[in-house]
Amino acid sequence: MTEPVLITVKRYQCPHCSRTHSKKAAATAHIARCWRNPETKSCKTCRHFAPPEEGPYPEHPGWPEQCDEERSLAEGLRTGCPLWTALSQTA
Repeated sequence: MTEPVLITVKRYQCPHCSRTHSKKAAATAHIARCWRNPETKSCKTCRHFAPPEEGPYPEHPGWPEQCDEERSLAEGLRTGCPLWTALSQTA
C-alpha cells in the first residue's frame, strides 16, 4: 500500500478557549480551572483585569498584565479571587 490512510480522531474542546484534549476526563478537569471560564473567577474574566500594554518608546517596555484593584499579578494569574467581579457588572 502506497497511499496514506485517513483516520478520524475524537477530541474534546474547552467551550471557553481553544484547548483540546484526547480524553474527556482531561477536558473536564481543564474546564474546571480554565482562566477564561467565568465560573473559576480568574483574573482574565474579571472586570479589574488590565491586559499587558506595549510601551510607547523603545526604552519603556510597557506594562505587564495587572489587576486594577491594586493587587499585583507578579505571581501569575489566579483563580477563586475574593475581589472578582464579572465583566458585565459595574462598580
